[in-house]
Amino acid sequence: MARLRQTKPSTILIGMTAHNLACSVLTFFALVTVFYPGASFAADEVEPEAPPISDTHRRFLSRLAHRTIRDAVLGRDMYEASYVPAALESLNVEVVVRVRERGYLLAAGVGGPLPVTQAARDAALVAAGMMMDGRRCDVDLLNRLLIEIEVVGPAEPLIIDGDWTRPRAVDPFIEPGVHGMAILGPRGRHRFCPTEVFTSDTVLADALEELAKRTHGDSSQLSNVQLMRFRTVHWYQPPQSDNVVSLHRGMTLVPPEVVSPEVLDETIARLAEYMVYRQLGSGLFTYQYEPGLDRYSEEDNLVRQVGATLAMAVHAKWSGKSASLAAADIGIRYHLQGLTSIPDVENGAYIATADKKNKLGVTALLCVALAQHPDADRHASTREKLVNGMLWLQRPSGMFITAFPPAEQITAQDYFPGEALLALAAQYDRKPSGRILEAFDCAIDFYRVYFHDRPSPAFVPWQVQAYTLIARHSKRRDYVDYVFELTDWLAERQLNRSNCRWPELWGGIASYQPGRAGVSTAAYLEGFADALALARSVGDTRRAKRYESLVRGAARFVMQLQIRPEEAFFIRSPKDAVGAVRTTPTLNLLRIDHCQHALVGLIKTRQVLFPDRG
Repeated sequence: MARLRQTKPSTILIGMTAHNLACSVLTFFALVTVFYPGASFAADEVEPEAPPISDTHRRFLSRLAHRTIRDAVLGRDMYEASYVPAALESLNVEVVVRVRERGYLLAAGVGGPLPVTQAARDAALVAAGMMMDGRRCDVDLLNRLLIEIEVVGPAEPLIIDGDWTRPRAVDPFIEPGVHGMAILGPRGRHRFCPTEVFTSDTVLADALEELAKRTHGDSSQLSNVQLMRFRTVHWYQPPQSDNVVSLHRGMTLVPPEVVSPEVLDETIARLAEYMVYRQLGSGLFTYQYEPGLDRYSEEDNLVRQVGATLAMAVHAKWSGKSASLAAADIGIRYHLQGLTSIPDVENGAYIATADKKNKLGVTALLCVALAQHPDADRHASTREKLVNGMLWLQRPSGMFITAFPPAEQITAQDYFPGEALLALAAQYDRKPSGRILEAFDCAIDFYRVYFHDRPSPAFVPWQVQAYTLIARHSKRRDYVDYVFELTDWLAERQLNRSNCRWPELWGGIASYQPGRAGVSTAAYLEGFADALALARSVGDTRRAKRYESLVRGAARFVMQLQIRPEEAFFIRSPKDAVGAVRTTPTLNLLRIDHCQHALVGLIKTRQVLFPDRG
């Protein structure tokens, strides 16, 4: 044991104006630092090490930082710990201390490289100085403070063949939210901590651009600048608590065993309640919330709006919750305002939209929502009109035109035709029709070739859901094989312990970039669950076993993306975020359609893995 060296506040704060103090400890985007020497590495080499700090040591350092801030703010004699854990005596690092109140960042300080206890204390003193600069601090405020600590490990030079500033050159080397980035340039040494990535909703390219600005003022002179990476240990101490919450990528790890009936039910309920909260009186939903900026986006997408209404109908049917039923009803009423007859089609209609684009996806998903509604018979006549309208858009080749007149387009073939086929299958499930079977027979010839020519992950879930449902009735082996072909192709992209070192990513589908998974896994989960049910129904036990593992893993990852209360430490309005699902593990954009896919995918998971609901 060793006593902690006491440093007088003047050592840190004397001679600093408020502006200089703020600039010296700015932790958003860049910090001027000193880096440790280290060997260069390639993407497949050993990871840079995070500082070895146990849970006990985290509590010790949090208590040290909090008492240091408290005594400095209240003008007391500086707190001096009576001992330092032996394991911390030889650990020389940098420490970042951030002080938050209800999600707002009040102050931040940096200390070190020094022995970790001294670095933590120095960082806390700088943070305390920022708090006292022009702000009234009292005991009540101190009792509301959340103390966040990030301990920085050694930064090591990154060696990349060619120019590392070219697009995506660093992607194989930098894991967002895990690796911090550092640049050594003529203006000094600057870094971007892992924590800053997810609290500011910054993508990797933007983080590098910000570092470039700090180094040169722009990114045009970076080719000769050394790029480095490092790891950190991150945790926080809630207000008036002796416990700490340890985080990785800003998250707490969701273990595989949580994919259970009880936890699935809780996750589904939180998601549904969150979506109901996001619905406006008109029936539309707020489209996207950005927690890091505490603002709602002005963007919108009518196809995704209808998808959210569909999810409410699915949840209402599954759960019997009146709030979800009311949300489904008001959403359906809103979109049915656009019901428009097609002059050339007997009893045919579509949903006209205010933007005049009249996308097939709007009509298709609303038709599915009407079929999933707990009182589906009430909408039978409307569904029939919409089905006739969609059949009218199918060409002799099997391809669907993807917009109703006056618009006419064939774009979005990965999405809208699959959604239309799902609507047709849902209609056939209630009212068998030879015309619908003919449409599927025609479509499979076209879209199987289409997929072979231009395979896309986005294509898979809608087609799988549609052909799974119609195969239950038609018993056609080519439909079954088509579902398995698509599912097997996408399943190969699932992350697991054999191809990914990060447990929090296991189960996610790296659909577009190796090693990177996001909320698109929720949409894929909808198809995976249906494919599992189909494999069981046709007696393909080997494939069913494989698909069960696929579904469990994907569901775990989707649950990992849901924001839990303990992960909202930086969010100013938790009610606008907790319960939603992130775009990626480090991008907290909360889009309503992401919640939609997660809700439906997890409900299907619950049904297919645990069919006997208590």
